[in-house]
Amino acid sequence: MEVAYRPRSIRFQELVQAKGWRLKLYNILHESKEPAAGLFEAAKDTALALLPQPASDGQRYGVGLISVHQGSSYDFVNVAYWCYETELRSQTYMRPSSGSYLLEPVSGSELSADVWDLRLMAFERDAWVETVLRPARGDLDAYLARHLEEVA
Repeated sequence: MEVAYRPRSIRFQELVQAKGWRLKLYNILHESKEPAAGLFEAAKDTALALLPQPASDGQRYGVGLISVHQGSSYDFVNVAYWCYETELRSQTYMRPSSGSYLLEPVSGSELSADVWDLRLMAFERDAWVETVLRPARGDLDAYLARHLEEVA
């Protein structure tokens, strides 16, 4: 099977700050789709309802990201947060239909990440290393100020 790779826009939307969390909100967008504001709100609500509390506890930093990936067939939301210095914990959610903003957790053998999700994760990994792990004193604000912007 031959499938041509086509770039997708990856855009920072906003910094979500609630319940002690500071989360970068991104949109990864297939060329046939328009950004869905309702999906952004559902993603934020889902993330804030399910992220652990307290946000910062000595093992968690209270920072992470929400990725709303509007693909060609399905829409996925990935919620990820940094903990234990070098770990990015994440959970993926999917909406069952394009008319729904209900997000259901994806589990088991369905877990995967595609090339566009991995592009964002690679950027976030590099930003974490450069701003939090390498400096003598890690700077969470510097990490949160770094955003990936790629327009297809």
